[in-house]
Amino acid sequence: MGLAGEIRAAVGSLTAFGRSDGRARPQTLAAALAFYPAVGLLLGLVASAVAEAVDQGYPAFAGAAGVFVLAALSGARASRALAAGGALGVSTAGFAFAARLWSVTGLPAPARTAALLVAPMLGRWAIVVQCYGGVPAAPSEPAALAGRARFREFGWASVTAFGVTLAVADAAGLVVLVAAALTTVALRVYGYRRAGGMTERLLAATAELVETVVMVAFALLASPHEPGAALALPPS
Repeated sequence: MGLAGEIRAAVGSLTAFGRSDGRARPQTLAAALAFYPAVGLLLGLVASAVAEAVDQGYPAFAGAAGVFVLAALSGARASRALAAGGALGVSTAGFAFAARLWSVTGLPAPARTAALLVAPMLGRWAIVVQCYGGVPAAPSEPAALAGRARFREFGWASVTAFGVTLAVADAAGLVVLVAAALTTVALRVYGYRRAGGMTERLLAATAELVETVVMVAFALLASPHEPGAALALPPS
């Protein structure tokens, strides 16, 4: 299928604008992992643009608008996958969504834009990390992509995620990257101890929780006294 097929597979797997092609070869689905952070970044670009537009007339709702747009663009796939896990999954998904709303609501515009750009990108990057060198708990699950990611996918995904994060958030980006990486590793350890490998819900939880942790990190890094001063962000 080539490069175009890999991009279509990434878009179909992560957004509401396409469906993952069940007929696609496993090699194509694995190669598509390289484009996961780029797709997340595009979702963030749209969400941040909507938030900025809402900010012109209703600044108190700008952050929430961005979070809702992200959920709509992704088809709330991660939240729905988590919720399918029962009461614990529903409560986890609800808590994560509430935390994202809280995080971006009080952020000044430059920090809000950075959070909306970086969080969905790093959430998708974390999926690639889980699929690099991992093993699926059940080979028949979609999470069977675990272990299929090569260094090509891991390398390109990481270059995209790290480069954009550091360009957008500068020094604060290092803190954000560490928070995202620690969350990803913690979920990986939990998955192997609890289920013996990656599951579909664990991949969904990784994207959801890393995105949430990144937004919370931006909120905690922002100074309550001098908005935007604690974040070394370019002017909006």
